Amino acid sequence: MFLEQKPDKESWNRFVLKSSGSFLQSYEWGEFQEGLGRKVFRINDSDWQAQFIEMPLPLDKKYWYCPRGPIFENSQDEIPNSKKIEEFIEKMKEAVNKEPIIFFRIGPQWPADIKLEARLEIIGFKKLRYDIEPSKTLILEIKKSQENILAQMHSKWRYNIGLAQKKKVIIKNFQDPEVDDQFEEFWGLVAQTAKRQKIKTHSKEYYQKQFKMSGELKIELFLAEYKNKIIAANSVCFFGKKATFLHGGSDNDFRSSMAPHLLQWEQIREAKRYGCSEYDFWGIDEKKWPGVTRFKRGFGGREIKYIGTWDFALDKKWYLLYRGAQRFRR
Repeated sequence: MFLEQKPDKESWNRFVLKSSGSFLQSYEWGEFQEGLGRKVFRINDSDWQAQFIEMPLPLDKKYWYCPRGPIFENSQDEIPNSKKIEEFIEKMKEAVNKEPIIFFRIGPQWPADIKLEARLEIIGFKKLRYDIEPSKTLILEIKKSQENILAQMHSKWRYNIGLAQKKKVIIKNFQDPEVDDQFEEFWGLVAQTAKRQKIKTHSKEYYQKQFKMSGELKIELFLAEYKNKIIAANSVCFFGKKATFLHGGSDNDFRSSMAPHLLQWEQIREAKRYGCSEYDFWGIDEKKWPGVTRFKRGFGGREIKYIGTWDFALDKKWYLLYRGAQRFRR
């Protein structure tokens, strides 16, 4: 039986961390999704595991989505061969059994590779033309000294960090339950920035519940204060040796304070104190987010492109209807 309703949390996370997996495959992220009212299925075998979120469709149909998964053992060093992927598919069919699941969707943390894409297509996967999770990101190595990290930044970014410090911008960070008293500041800035940049946000409840997570996965709130006013706010995820900048916002009336630059710098410093070796800026895209991408690139780091999001149809007739409806909506 490959479908486990309650696998051991410790061993689940141990496998994710050992294989350099994403926080989106952590046991805690699954619990967070369950807190939003979604069903979560954790499926594993001797050398892989995958956490799926059940997503509803019209007419009582469903699909399963595996963000940044599945995770294969040593998948960061070696992309799984076709045989392993085919075995994964067969065990997925076994796990789904007679449920009304039209397809399952994966977004593995494998680097973009033309040959692998061709293999996936031959096996029967279809690639989405859009991202669910960012397919391109920027990762900063932070094991080196603070001086070296600063040295690899754009000179203007170092200047802006120093300018924010001279202007006496104050950075504070909070963990649950302290976040409760500060949450409205965060939410207000996120909503304001989303409206300004025409970016879609999650619900207010979604962000509130994120800060309640505990265990291996923690999300902290960082605030920038200037002249007794909160003018920028970010949430940062800490999981294993990686910190990930998730969500944020700033007050455009105070952009000359350079608070967002100092805020990111203090988040990087906090990640170092946590013992992290990487800081993930979580998504860049020159076309969709030119300003945000330019801002993140100023901090340095290496750019990574993942293979994207792929669907495997279990009911081909219904899947074709689903894809047709999606194209019509878009």
